[in-house]
Amino acid sequence: MRTPNPATVLILALGCVLMVALPGAALLEPITASTILPALIYGATIVLYPAVRRRLGRREGDFDLGRLELPVAVCALAWTLLALLALFVLVTPGQALVPVVVVAGLLVRGGLFFLGMPLFDREALETEPGAGTDW
Repeated sequence: MRTPNPATVLILALGCVLMVALPGAALLEPITASTILPALIYGATIVLYPAVRRRLGRREGDFDLGRLELPVAVCALAWTLLALLALFVLVTPGQALVPVVVVAGLLVRGGLFFLGMPLFDREALETEPGAGTDW
């Protein structure tokens, strides 16, 4: 097994310590932020996949949806948009301002990192991770 046991135990321990040390209302903000960010990441992945799919190589034995690829992508995008709409309802109250600011800050920081990639590590943008590895 290649499970990172020490890292998993560390995250569990930190989570337990935070639950005991912080009042219940303080945990609501990171929980809300951690709900918003994955939905945005999933949506971005679903939008970007059809855009780059033609450039990705196909190897024998790879998983392939064939003609159903586009309908599945459209359904996944529709589902993600519904999830984002539900999250919008969640974050519109005034109490959700801090999680929205946290997510916006993370998106800005990630965007700046991505914009810096062509300057500092161009090769990472032009190669697929693990492309030379035969599993």
